[in-house]
Amino acid sequence: MKVKCDYCGSFIEDTDETCPNCGAVNSHLMRSADGVPKTIEELKAFAKAKNLPLEEMRFFIGVDYKEPKGFGIYEDQDGNFIVYKNKGDGTRAERYRGKDEAYAVNEIYQKMKTEVQIRREKNCASRPAASKKEETEFGAFLYYLKKLLKPLIPAIILVAVGIICLCISNKMPDKGYYNYNGAYYYYLGSDWYRYDDGYWYNTSVDDELSRNYSSYYDGTDYENGYGYTDFEDTDYYSSYSESSSSYNDDWDGDWDYGGNWDAGDTNWDTDW
Repeated sequence: MKVKCDYCGSFIEDTDETCPNCGAVNSHLMRSADGVPKTIEELKAFAKAKNLPLEEMRFFIGVDYKEPKGFGIYEDQDGNFIVYKNKGDGTRAERYRGKDEAYAVNEIYQKMKTEVQIRREKNCASRPAASKKEETEFGAFLYYLKKLLKPLIPAIILVAVGIICLCISNKMPDKGYYNYNGAYYYYLGSDWYRYDDGYWYNTSVDDELSRNYSSYYDGTDYENGYGYTDFEDTDYYSSYSESSSSYNDDWDGDWDYGGNWDAGDTNWDTDW
């Protein structure tokens, strides 16, 4: 997808690290529009950014691990990418062997997500319930807290109303198309996009549009003949939709599982 260079204004590919025209760094670089790493190195960087304990998870990225109980991916001397699982008895089952690095990386990436979800669900289920004593003490605490706050309720209500009014006055723009100063814009998430020369690109807007956006709002529906292409067909939109899904949040969280990641949760006897 084409994006606009912030320095010289040339349209360049979103995968270009620098602008071919002026050499400036491409601030819109999108190595993976759908959020999934495409190379082994990108997967390593992803794991580091998310603080994933790969060795504890028994995942070996870029390594031909030989010991039992391990998932991995590596590139052999012939340029093949191998995705494998070393089973509990030490035998190996190959999930994929071929030249398509992106496909191979996605296979191990999806398996990592599955293993993470298994641990998170188990961790939540194993949290001990509060004892009767704790429940009683907590109930007493709530009673005295309510008694203490009762005289302050009117003031609390006034403060809450003020906060609500402030939030309403600072309402963010609605998602959709905007027609401003002879140009077309789209607002999504917390970003503005502008249509120019057949492409949508990320941009900043002046104070008039950012403050009085409602005056220029066209809505969310797209029809041919508007003078711009459908924003929902862009990688920006698909990337936002992907990142907004709840499953992506499964990467973030507490990785302390009692010091024992492999507590019999992984079935090491199956091929995958």
